Amino acid sequence: MTKALSDQDIIALFKRGEHEAFNHLFRLHYRPLVYYGNQLVNDEQEAEDIVVDTFVKLLRKRADFDNLKDIKAFLFVSVRNACYDYLRYMQRHETSHQELFYLAGKQEIMEDNEMIKAKVLQEIYNEIENLPGQCQKVFKYIFFHGLSTDQIANEMDISAQTVLNQKTRALKLLRLSLLKKDLLPTAVTFYFLAVIFHQLTSSL
Repeated sequence: MTKALSDQDIIALFKRGEHEAFNHLFRLHYRPLVYYGNQLVNDEQEAEDIVVDTFVKLLRKRADFDNLKDIKAFLFVSVRNACYDYLRYMQRHETSHQELFYLAGKQEIMEDNEMIKAKVLQEIYNEIENLPGQCQKVFKYIFFHGLSTDQIANEMDISAQTVLNQKTRALKLLRLSLLKKDLLPTAVTFYFLAVIFHQLTSSL
């Protein structure tokens, strides 16, 4: 998918069933959706299956969408509902109706937090591609491959201190980029960035 294409171009291609447009949407939303689903069902494989099924539904309903915002909303709502269905199925023979009601209420509270984290996570994926060369490469090794500082230093033939410097620079640039987009109130953005980055880098 070339950067020259507008949102409406992507929608038009998608509605015609062009694989390039579908692949663009899949790459853009797959990881955040799996993360979101996994937070709800606590089963990554099940979350992946749910997300794949959701994309199949999206493809079948492609004629119904006129903008990318509606597609994103459909994907997240569909994954949420499928996760709830899965949890109800798993709990059907183990939990009383009263406990199920409590679980559903708890999930709704959790859903809001996980939706925000998924949104921030998706924007991180987008902004990583805008990082400077070496900075981007270092952060991809951390973010996508989970490599340690020493492993990255060996892989790139640079010092461990350079890796740490580039990681710090990447975090700073990503925070600034997200805040400039005004996605969320400043305090909320910093909180979820801290949570996500701590999870990703705590083992380094």
